Amino acid sequence: MLSKNEIKLIKLIKFTPVFIVALVCVMVTFLLYVDKNITLQADLKTLQNDYLKRNENIIKDELEKVYDFIVHKKLNSEKELKEDIKKRVIEAHNVMTFIYEKYKNKESDEKIKERIKNALTALRFNDGRGYFYITSMEGESILYPLSQKFENKSILDFEDNFGLRFVENAINGLKDKTEAYNEYYWKKPESDEKLKQYKKITFNKVFEPYNWFVGTGEYLEDFEEKIKKEILEYITSIKYLKNGYVFVIDKNGVYLSHINQSYVGVNRLDLKDSNGFMITKEIIELAKKGEGFLKYISTVKPEDSQSAEKITFVKGFKDWEWAIATGFYTDELDQQIKSKEREYKENYMHNLLTLFTVSGLLTILFLFLSFYISKRLELRFYKYKQQVLTNIKKSREKDSMLAQQSKMAAMGEMLENIAHQWRQPLSSISTLSTGVKIRYEYGGIEKEELLHAMDSITTTTKYLSQTIDDFRDYFNPHKEATYFNIEDIFNKALDLLEVQFNLKNIKFIKNLNEVYIYGFENEFLQVIINILNNAKDEFDRKELEDRYIFIGIEKKDNQVKISIKDNAGGIDEKIINKIFEPYFTTKFKSQGTGIGLYMSKEIIEKHMKGKILVSNKEFVYEEKAQKGALFEILFSIVDEKAI
Repeated sequence: MLSKNEIKLIKLIKFTPVFIVALVCVMVTFLLYVDKNITLQADLKTLQNDYLKRNENIIKDELEKVYDFIVHKKLNSEKELKEDIKKRVIEAHNVMTFIYEKYKNKESDEKIKERIKNALTALRFNDGRGYFYITSMEGESILYPLSQKFENKSILDFEDNFGLRFVENAINGLKDKTEAYNEYYWKKPESDEKLKQYKKITFNKVFEPYNWFVGTGEYLEDFEEKIKKEILEYITSIKYLKNGYVFVIDKNGVYLSHINQSYVGVNRLDLKDSNGFMITKEIIELAKKGEGFLKYISTVKPEDSQSAEKITFVKGFKDWEWAIATGFYTDELDQQIKSKEREYKENYMHNLLTLFTVSGLLTILFLFLSFYISKRLELRFYKYKQQVLTNIKKSREKDSMLAQQSKMAAMGEMLENIAHQWRQPLSSISTLSTGVKIRYEYGGIEKEELLHAMDSITTTTKYLSQTIDDFRDYFNPHKEATYFNIEDIFNKALDLLEVQFNLKNIKFIKNLNEVYIYGFENEFLQVIINILNNAKDEFDRKELEDRYIFIGIEKKDNQVKISIKDNAGGIDEKIINKIFEPYFTTKFKSQGTGIGLYMSKEIIEKHMKGKILVSNKEFVYEEKAQKGALFEILFSIVDEKAI
């Protein structure tokens, strides 16, 4: 039997720790609750200020990007104009050179000159303002589409309103070099202001065969209008966050750019919000001062077409008297703050729940101390059991992974051949998409560039699809064969490649005869184009002053021999016997597949029962020693009566 004191002592020992733990937990919980409430209110206040400042910084940063873009385009407008007109003149000069080279040994100079004038007369660009003129180095007007009355007359003494003899100035600038820019002031043809002169920049390039120079020009102000249009189109396309957009207003209150296209071109100077705040006027006034923030009730919110309070950042561009602006809606800010407040309160309640849980666990620990050993053993058993289950699971996952790797290895073997064919086009698509992304992130991509990139990706994608069809068709035994003229095929190939080869100064020396063979016309055309393109690629890797490709068709008895020879130096003797093997290429993997010559051999020898040979050939042309690759294609003419 225990005495009353001993019973009291046992009860004290049994319940005192529980009481102390409970008391401490209540005190700590209360103090933590008070502290968390104080912290929560301070955090919510800071949160509101931070969110407001953060959103203000976001719209300011977005607008600064647009402003920097406009400044950059404005500063580079004259440079872009010069690059644009130079590019146009070089294109015209290439056309003139092409016509001259093509007909110089066939027609008289007068006929060739007339061809050149006709080719350039109808060309127009820059919304019809741009045209080409031709003037002799003696100052005689050869071509002047705007006023043909000046043609074949001297314009050497033409002066602008500042007394500058700009034709004479252009000729002087070309005496020591083949191309030069020229600047002068002139009245616009369509302008009603007779006394106002506009700066015009021209680019001229000498055409040596006839001692001419060809040129074109553009008014700097007109080019700036084009730049403005491009900028406004770019600004209209900008979207960020949920309802973020940028808009532009001129000094008169006309909206030049806006997410709502119905506002563009409309004067909204008298626009005011529900509180009577003159929105457009205040934006223009703030832009005149420089930059700043405005708060007003917007007329339409893009998301739901409802009015809402808006904070707008405005920045003025003085050169063009533009007001550029963007903003955010405060109801979205309220939603963000409320969402964050809920997150804070949820964390607060989670902390309290954790505290109560820990306190309860400590209390239970003291109450069930007597069961510690048994629970310990039980926990060890569960831990051991869990370890066994984990090991079994890992073993099963490992088996599954090995099976999956086996399947992937088998798939890899099937996909490897396709990868060889698709590597180059996929690399092109990757390069285009990565370029667009980088330019977009830095705000420097223009609409034309984006469209050009998308067109290139579409074309390359079509090529991927066409590659599979072409690869299948090459081995299709049911395609229809016909008699066709080899000379016609070469002429067709040269028509397709002539301009491209001329740009690289590659000349064709032709010795063609009318010979018919029986086979597949389109496939034979592909063989010819492939061999010619390989020669062009070889020229690209070497610096040669003279570049020739010799083409010949020779018929003897019942056999026709087709030869294609270049002077690019020939093929390395170590690899010449491998060039018809599949997937063999001397180019980088991203530039070639190695399938072209292999398929050419398949077409000639299997589909058309001919023979294709390659060798290196040394020869003399125009009293110079030459060396290059020689491709020979041989066919037997079985039945010419069937033609």
